[in-house]
Amino acid sequence: MDQPLLGENLTVARLRQALSDLMAVERVEVQRGPDRVIAFYGPLYADPDLVFDRASDRFTQMGYTAMLSRVDGRTFRVVAIRGVARPQPTRLGLHVFLFVATFLSAMLAGLSPAVDLEDPRWYLSGLPFALALMGILLAHELAHYFVARRYGSPVSLPYFVPMPMSILGTMGAVIFQRAPMRDRKALFDIGIAGPLAGLAVAIPLLIVGLLFTEVGHPSEMMNLDAVQQRLAIQCQNPQGVRAFFCAAFSGQETVVFQEGNSLIYLAAKLLTKGRILPDANGEDVLLSYPPSPGGPIAFAAWAGLLVTALNLLPIGQLDGGHVAYALLGRRAWTLSFVMIGLLGALGGYLFLIGNPAWPTWIVWAVLALFLGPRHPPPLNEASPLGPGRTALSIFLLLVFIVTFVPVPLVVASGL
Repeated sequence: MDQPLLGENLTVARLRQALSDLMAVERVEVQRGPDRVIAFYGPLYADPDLVFDRASDRFTQMGYTAMLSRVDGRTFRVVAIRGVARPQPTRLGLHVFLFVATFLSAMLAGLSPAVDLEDPRWYLSGLPFALALMGILLAHELAHYFVARRYGSPVSLPYFVPMPMSILGTMGAVIFQRAPMRDRKALFDIGIAGPLAGLAVAIPLLIVGLLFTEVGHPSEMMNLDAVQQRLAIQCQNPQGVRAFFCAAFSGQETVVFQEGNSLIYLAAKLLTKGRILPDANGEDVLLSYPPSPGGPIAFAAWAGLLVTALNLLPIGQLDGGHVAYALLGRRAWTLSFVMIGLLGALGGYLFLIGNPAWPTWIVWAVLALFLGPRHPPPLNEASPLGPGRTALSIFLLLVFIVTFVPVPLVVASGL
């Protein structure tokens, strides 16, 4: 029964009145402090989505943010938190600068050590890799952005992160969420949008790149004596960016990175080359230019699929973390800690067998712990996800399985 709260102030009374046609308020809790939180408990008069929408609109007019969750079978909790998230101005110049810087960094990563530095267009050798990789990343991030805006979430444009002298030239991109997501449906849809959009770009690029990729033994790529001699001549007095390029490639031990296999990568090689690669003789696709014109595109697509798998890990606020919380609620926190433990165990195993990719999983495990394995709840936790989205989550699990690469790289050193 709705009992008046002794000492209830005017604000609590107004909030309570706003719920009078939505909820049978049986209990009120007031947490006093800088961030005033007022919680109302009781059964709902209508569907949770309808109750949340109306309560949210009414609370916003009073300067409060509404949250809805289920306590038990009949009791719900509506929480009013002082403050409302407002749209932030977009610093478009910063976003454009970071995108251009990341694109140039990816071009540098895609440069071939066999380019002719006497050709004024030498720097264009990194363009195919940069276009393919940035196209995948841009599709992924913009899908998140537009779906989030569709739900009214105050999100930023993508911040791309350049990382010169790395194997990809970038650490990817990030979008900042300036307020909790609206409900579990929004959480799910925003979470899956990026991986699906990235896949839609990466898979065609992978097929096209592999069609123009040669097959051979990695040792064929290690005989680069002629290339090193030409670089030594061309880099006697380099200036500007060429000096940076020469420093990166001249006088270095030749190192060939052989990319690891995922199920979808194996299938793509079988489709385009007609056999399982690597084969019993150690032959595989060679993703370097030369000898493969399509190699840089295929490698960018391979990296895009790896990024998709990493984002689908059910940890914290990764895309997979969004989906896991939408499905499991706070039980997803346990799954997140289990996955972090498995990543650490995988990194430890690769270290023990001497595989150089072991730091990948150790770094991801540490980052996951540092950034927070517990996904924050959406504003409306009581809304059901529905059978359609639940079925789609099974498809997303299959995507994670076929794109995950347990051993990302194998390194072979030449003479």
